[in-house]
Amino acid sequence: MLSQENKQLCELFADALDYPDIGLPRTVHNCALHLQDSFSDLAKPVQAFADFVNNQSLESLEELYTQTFDITPATSLYLGYHLFGETPKRSEFLVQLTEAYKAHSFSSGIELADHLGVMLRFLSVSEDAGFGLPLLEECILPTLVKTEKELEKTKNPYGLVVAPLLKFLRQATGQLAKTGGAANA
Repeated sequence: MLSQENKQLCELFADALDYPDIGLPRTVHNCALHLQDSFSDLAKPVQAFADFVNNQSLESLEELYTQTFDITPATSLYLGYHLFGETPKRSEFLVQLTEAYKAHSFSSGIELADHLGVMLRFLSVSEDAGFGLPLLEECILPTLVKTEKELEKTKNPYGLVVAPLLKFLRQATGQLAKTGGAANA
């Protein structure tokens, strides 16, 4: 599946896109530091987001997050919503994800299975390219393309995380496709 470094980056991006708490500045800064090693071109916007976060109150970050990901459907982090809307197909998708997670001894915690952070965390522990590669290609990447465009249109600061995440996942997906899912250590 993904290399250890890429798995760690999936986890860091998931943390950066969690609901804000007092650890967010450190989390985003750590993500930028890790990107510097293998994806240096992606580190600069993530560090710019870290700088932005450092200059905001927790309350304003919570408000921005809620407005960006909870209230605005076009940038929701529930990827099944983007793919299927509020239809029975989304429910089927959630069940399939939950079953796949259980088969891999992974828990989505209190979040729905189609939340981007949950999917990134799953990718950070999964060894199953047969599930992970289609998840990336058919669900995560197409949805992030739309989300990135929406965030860019509104100049939303979260675009400084989502755009690098999209580029990183495209590169990681390309590596997976080339190797047939074998991890590059």
